[in-house]
Amino acid sequence: MQASLAHEKHHLRELNDAFKFYWDNLRIQDSIELQHVSCEKFPKMDDALNEMRKFVRSWTATYMTAVKKYVELLPDKENTRPYCAGQKVLNEATLQIINQAKANGWSKVPDQVTEPGTIEPPCFLPPVNKEKSRSMAVAEQPTPLTLSIADTSKFREGRIMVCFRNEGNQPVRILDEINDGTADYFFLTLLRTEQGDARILNAELGKMTFQRPLNYRELAPGQEYNVTIPVCLDEVELEDWKQCSCELETSYYNQQGKDCLLGVLQATTKLAL
Repeated sequence: MQASLAHEKHHLRELNDAFKFYWDNLRIQDSIELQHVSCEKFPKMDDALNEMRKFVRSWTATYMTAVKKYVELLPDKENTRPYCAGQKVLNEATLQIINQAKANGWSKVPDQVTEPGTIEPPCFLPPVNKEKSRSMAVAEQPTPLTLSIADTSKFREGRIMVCFRNEGNQPVRILDEINDGTADYFFLTLLRTEQGDARILNAELGKMTFQRPLNYRELAPGQEYNVTIPVCLDEVELEDWKQCSCELETSYYNQQGKDCLLGVLQATTKLAL
């Protein structure tokens, strides 16, 4: 349990470091403080606050998108930094067992300890860490797999359909683990208006690590795979957005699995409410 907690705390540090970086990098504080609303146009305080909240929510979407996109590029596989953080704690328990075995004269108990690899810093990719340890270009490997938004007819019911398509000449393997319970951890979906208002349509945000063998799906050249994902409309005033021209954007993130797509795919489409 302590090793698993160390692993998750490493992810928490990744998020905190990324949040601090993008808060300054995007100049969010300055942008919010420069925003004004007219007292003549909004004489009631509640109306003025609602108008300001639109601006804040738009920046929240921009901010969270930047942080999540960065953090999802950080590796989360065996022998990478989050796992090494867990291994370091696990070694403490291993050493206790070895010392007890030696004290009891149990000669057949192995006494080798696997030293963890690099742990620090949690955020080691540019731009958060400007060292040339690894570039964003390397982290985002090109792939023949494309993503599109295939159907938005059930958007108001809280669902959309996305389509993976293999545009290459060789089979492509992807995770077959997307469902209502996991979709929010693979996809980040946003709704934007031409006026710049934006909403995040995820009920949850975060990373998911599977502690079991994963299921895969192989796409032959030209083959498509459609999957329906939920969209959370709690923060969208649909009646207020009916007159707006909207853009729906969803990004697929994955850094798990073997011999499958690792990286980011993005799709956008126009949406009339």
